Amino acid sequence: MRYAPPPVDRIRRQGKAKNRPRGPSRNVVSDLRIGLPRNRRKPNLKALFCLFVVSAAISGAVAFALQTPMLLVRQVKIKGVRLADRRAVENAARAALGRNIILLRTSPIARGIRGLPEVATVKLGRSFPDGIWVRVWERKPEAVVTSARTCCMVQGDCLAFHRTDGPVRGVPVVCVARGFRIREGERCSSADVANALQVLKCARKCELSVAKISVDPLGDMCLNMGGGFYVKLGQPDDIAQKMSVLRTALTYRPSLAREAAYIDLSCPSAPVWRPKSASGAAT
Repeated sequence: MRYAPPPVDRIRRQGKAKNRPRGPSRNVVSDLRIGLPRNRRKPNLKALFCLFVVSAAISGAVAFALQTPMLLVRQVKIKGVRLADRRAVENAARAALGRNIILLRTSPIARGIRGLPEVATVKLGRSFPDGIWVRVWERKPEAVVTSARTCCMVQGDCLAFHRTDGPVRGVPVVCVARGFRIREGERCSSADVANALQVLKCARKCELSVAKISVDPLGDMCLNMGGGFYVKLGQPDDIAQKMSVLRTALTYRPSLAREAAYIDLSCPSAPVWRPKSASGAAT
């Protein structure tokens, strides 16, 4: 008899069966997993004890800081008050005395001081263990406005903030003939004051020093440059051009401030000036 070889498909299936890894059945694996003991981490008693001690120490420190009389405010230091009512500032800051320096709210105190018309900004800080400090920045005057026998410092935005008895050294004076009521903490409603402040702003840009500005009932302005030298600006129009012409004239002829009684810039395209001598004619 002749031997017949097995079919190729059978040989391939047998080869695959031989190479297939043998392992436990799914049921056996699941049984082993269920039967294995689980490893649980033991609590770190040392770490828990340290955490408890730290929490207790923090709680005790906070309770001590909130109840101890050593942290009660006993002194207040105030700086920067020159124009404002110092007694009003002290009364506002006195609300902090006797309070815990940690629990103290500084915003109500700052709000009360900031309510004064002379105060621009204010800052408060703690000075441990029993003090606070108050720093005040006051408004800077652009001019002293006089009207109806009232003198008051004003800012560049026409805000009046401090009454004075008269002119202040180093601060230009704005004298307005058309009277109006000046109230501290409010902006001046007079257009003459706004025009005069605009002239001072232009003069500062042109590096010109102005001692006084007078505004008559018709609104014409006259500048007192000091030393008996005056500048007639006329109506408040073309202010920048008029101040530029004045600067050019003083730069071209510096002695003009000494020789001239006044210079008329009512018409900036045709300025004229008059010498101080009585016999001199307008030039």
